[in-house]
Parts: sequence; C-alpha cells; structure tokens
Amino acid sequence: MEEMCRMAADHNAAVILCHVQGANVREAGEFQSGTDPAGMLRDAFARQIETALRAGVEKIVLDPGLGFYYRNLQDSAARVRHQMTVFLNTFRLRTLGFPVCHALPHAFEYFGEEVRSAEPFFAVLAALGKTDVFRTHEIPKTRAVLETLRIF
Repeated sequence: MEEMCRMAADHNAAVILCHVQGANVREAGEFQSGTDPAGMLRDAFARQIETALRAGVEKIVLDPGLGFYYRNLQDSAARVRHQMTVFLNTFRLRTLGFPVCHALPHAFEYFGEEVRSAEPFFAVLAALGKTDVFRTHEIPKTRAVLETLRIF
C-alpha cells in the first residue's frame, strides 16, 4: 500500500482507501467485526490513513467495502443487516476527517422484480448515516431520493 500511496502522492491523485479483510477481495474469508463494526472500521481506516498521509497523499476517500462477499455473510439476511448497520453508523467514521463512499447494494433476494428500487432504499439509510459519496447504478431515482431528503 505504501508504494501505491507514494505514486498517488507524486501525481497529486486522490486515493480511495477500501476496507477488506484479507490480502485482497479474492482472498477474503470470514468477516470479523466483533460487536462494533463501525469501531472496527474506524480503527482499520485510521491505520490506512496514517500510511497514506505519511506517503504524502492529501486527497482520501474512505470505502467500507460493503460489496465484498465474505464466507460468513453469504446468508442474505446477515449481509443486508451488516450493510444497513454500517450505513446507519457511517457518521462515526467522519471523525477521521475524510469523506465516506458507499456502493449501494441491490439485495435481489428482497427486492425481486423491484430490484431497481433497492439502491434508492439503501441510499436513505446511507444518507441518514451521513455518507458523502453514493455509488449507484440508479442515478435518477437515487438522486431524487437524496434531493427529497435534503429538504427535511
């Protein structure tokens, strides 16, 4: 990671620090968060941020990596419950001083034929948790939902 951060700093590039447990996403095993996923993410990001700053990176975005599949989150209810918990607790990562990005899930198993409504639904939870950047395929719907929430 240090070498990539140095290269990014040399070009004044932004870096997205993506949380994954394991050497990479293809080698992820069981997700370990204990009883406090947001606290675990905050600690893990604090270490990554320190490395990035030491390498000279100035522009950082945090991505909790909710789209990665871990063996113990294969059950759809467990995975969606974990995603919702992290969305609603994103505000706890803001103390690190960098924006948080979330990829919004599809949750096919719950939304079925209405799968195009999943990302706007999850955008509500992510917005309530103070997410900064929303990665979505459903841009017009998600945008409308977020603009409506802003008037509240």
